[in-house]
Amino acid sequence: MKKLVFLVVALTIISCKKDDKNIDYVLLSGTVENSEESSAMIRGYDLKEEIPISANGTLSDTLYLDTNGFYELYIGRERTLTYLEKGKTLTFSVDITQFDESISYSGDLAAENNYLAEKYLLSEKEKPYQEVFAMSEKDFVAEANSIHSRYEDLLNNTEGLSEAFKALEAKELDYEHIMNLENFQEYHRYFTGDRTFKVSDRYYEPMKDIDYADTTAFRQSIAYQRMLDTHFNRLINESDNDDPDFDPTMAYLTKVDESLPDGYAKDQLLYGFLEFGMRPDVSLDDVYQIYKSSSPDPENLEKLTARYNKLRPLLPGNDSPTFTYENHKGGTTSLSDLEGRYVYIDVWATWCGPCIREIPALKAVEEDFQDENVAFVSISIDEKKDYDTWKAMVTEKDLGGIQLMADNNWKSDFVENYGILGIPRFILIDPQGKIVSADAPRPSDPKLREMLQELL
Repeated sequence: MKKLVFLVVALTIISCKKDDKNIDYVLLSGTVENSEESSAMIRGYDLKEEIPISANGTLSDTLYLDTNGFYELYIGRERTLTYLEKGKTLTFSVDITQFDESISYSGDLAAENNYLAEKYLLSEKEKPYQEVFAMSEKDFVAEANSIHSRYEDLLNNTEGLSEAFKALEAKELDYEHIMNLENFQEYHRYFTGDRTFKVSDRYYEPMKDIDYADTTAFRQSIAYQRMLDTHFNRLINESDNDDPDFDPTMAYLTKVDESLPDGYAKDQLLYGFLEFGMRPDVSLDDVYQIYKSSSPDPENLEKLTARYNKLRPLLPGNDSPTFTYENHKGGTTSLSDLEGRYVYIDVWATWCGPCIREIPALKAVEEDFQDENVAFVSISIDEKKDYDTWKAMVTEKDLGGIQLMADNNWKSDFVENYGILGIPRFILIDPQGKIVSADAPRPSDPKLREMLQELL
């Protein structure tokens, strides 16, 4: 369970003075035990490099960096935060079966990276974040402050860290703490189910001196970036959205566009939001125009333009992409087989936690509408190696509706044609095969029942 401080992983970029201007690389080596992976991946602001893992589990590479700072090291589905600095060496060893508990470092950057490993293990000892955010306001603030103090103690008591690293990491801890405080009202509503909950009038006073337009800090710290994103989302969530035409995407883009000057910070927030948040709905054109008019980075504009063009055919009223997939009960099922009925599609996978959490709500909706003209279809995008897992889970969890397995997981035509980048994803199609919503409400969202009742 990822605990409070790691609700969002902070990948801070730390700028440090080079001792030798000619050295622009770090020497990375490692030993990986009990892994079938053939390569590892290093990814960060200015780097994305695959490193082969030899048959005996060793790897080594010379990584050329534009920026000193924090990068993510991936080995299969495992990942860890790693600090890299030009002109330095770093060696690690890890047992993939106990990844977080076993990883250890040596070399020039051992102290910083062993600190990060300890920081993560400390987060594992915290109370589940669902429990923390469900606390009363008073208890939550006390718990959040206590958590913040524990991380400060770990930082201050870790030997061998450079002073520059300690100073910048202290800021990171502050940004993470503020972000958690900003998240409290919305997360409390979610975990308690009390959508009327509001924090006290003085709750945000400790944050009144925070500079939410510090473009320099934005460039230096992803923790600051995520805090700023959380801040704007909080302001939107607190908006008067009783208006049925209220569009949170439009509201977020407008708030960021008005609050920050044109440049890197604004572009990163807008692009970061739209990279996965651009939706094929009635506001698609307006959303795209706001970004296009915000003096965007040309490369980011090109990417979002491609995404925009991908989504336009998915607007309501257009013909839906089709599918023909294996049915859990035998044979295959096509979208055309369901002609004449509304079709509510759940795109999911057995490894997807949020997908699994929607199952009880989906079953409830299926039961409530079992006598109506609507077919409930679940399409798994599990890989072929997880085929038996899918078969077993459908049976063990007594999943209803029409259970299908996509033919090529994420690369299946239906998944790609709908521009699906994350799951669960829900789609609603009308009896004529036209799109009602390419990004429909989740089963746990009351808006789904309202939508179905209105249509039926």
